[in-house]
Amino acid sequence: MILPCNLESVDVIEETTRHEPVVIPTDTLYGLAMSIYGDVSLIYSLKGRDLNKRIPVGVSDVEMMKNIAFVDEIAMKIVGSFLPGGVTLVLRSKIPEITGPTVGVRIPAHPIPIELARRVGPITLTSANISGERNPVRIEDTMGLKVKYRIDCGILPGTPSTVIEVIDGIKLIREGVIPFSAILNVLED
Repeated sequence: MILPCNLESVDVIEETTRHEPVVIPTDTLYGLAMSIYGDVSLIYSLKGRDLNKRIPVGVSDVEMMKNIAFVDEIAMKIVGSFLPGGVTLVLRSKIPEITGPTVGVRIPAHPIPIELARRVGPITLTSANISGERNPVRIEDTMGLKVKYRIDCGILPGTPSTVIEVIDGIKLIREGVIPFSAILNVLED
């Protein structure tokens, strides 16, 4: 079922998201979202994703981020300058039994994933496509995935988040929508 781009659609998908993936918009791409406390192997199966590739986590705010990850002074500087927005921080995990030793976490600058995470807790936030296919910028790009619900917010920007590891210093994992140079500039101030 395709739902409209509004917070009422979060009412519809909230319960389903606790147990199975749904397609939601983010500030960058369409994402597959479900509670990280659910059976996340469902997402790996849907996407055909390598089990060794961890799935990023979306949170509603800094407090939720601090509940699942160790957020040091450097990470807080980045959070203060770029989140909500297109940066994913790889941090030491406080829930390694769920995420492994580290967790990629972000606060997307979009009301739907923020509201969903506010209601169900941390959610998966991986692109809603078969692994290796093009980035899902339209709801039509997600139709290869068998899910109960999709929220259609039109055409999304399409550049994924910038992924940086903030463990023992700072390391670029993937350059995305936010230039790494901009992040380094903030840290130098």
